[in-house]
Amino acid sequence: MTSSSHVLTLNLLPPEKLYCDFNNWSSMFSHDMKILWEKAHGIPLKKLPPCISDMIFPYLLLSLSDYKKSQLNKMSGIGIDNLLSLWFDKYLLNKNGYFELIKI
Repeated sequence: MTSSSHVLTLNLLPPEKLYCDFNNWSSMFSHDMKILWEKAHGIPLKKLPPCISDMIFPYLLLSLSDYKKSQLNKMSGIGIDNLLSLWFDKYLLNKNGYFELIKI
C-alpha cells in the first residue's frame, strides 16, 4: 500500500507594497487622504494616533482586498480579517500612496 502526501506551500508573508489607488475612490476623500498620507509618511501603522488610523483603516482594507483579488489563486480561503491581523504591524505609510513593508 502506498500513500502520497501533498505538501501545501503557501506564502503568507506580506508583499513589499500594498497600493491604494486614490483615483478609483471618491474625490471628496482623495485630497484629504493625500495630505494625511504625507503627514504620516514613514510612520508604522501601529504607532499612528487613533484618529489618524481610523481614517487610514478603510484604505488599508481596500488595499488588502485589491491584493487578495489579484492573488486569488494563492489566497483562496484566506479572509481579509486574517491578512489584517497577520500584516497590520508590518506596514508603514508611504507618501506616494501605498503601504510599505517595514524594513527590519
